[in-house]
Amino acid sequence: MTTDTGLRFLSEPYLAELEQLKPGDQQALPHVNVRLQFHATGTPEGAVDYYVLIGHGVVMGAGRGRLADSDLAITAAYQDLADFQAGDLHAATAFVTGQFAVTGDKAKLLELMVVLQSGRYHEFTADLWSRTTR
Repeated sequence: MTTDTGLRFLSEPYLAELEQLKPGDQQALPHVNVRLQFHATGTPEGAVDYYVLIGHGVVMGAGRGRLADSDLAITAAYQDLADFQAGDLHAATAFVTGQFAVTGDKAKLLELMVVLQSGRYHEFTADLWSRTTR
């Protein structure tokens, strides 16, 4: 259950919180490097572009906007992204069913899955989600 803390999913404050995940909080994986672009459709603010930078298997940064040189791009409906963040939609299911439409280097998708499946990443996002409203 989410509470009304003013931290709205995909808002600037939400992405700033995501960016606060420090490398020491995550398992380093030297071979996993992904510049990931998201395009969220149907958000309360309309379409929202945001990105996540993963270096050595660690979330190094995130923010609103577009990357000029992303490795991988995912387009998804706001509700599907919110369900994924809440743990109600598994990443593999979203990719297989087309709920997450992927373009770019598909080999990077395998690297991304390693990060998405890491326990530390999910612990962090679960805590963040508990302070987030849709």
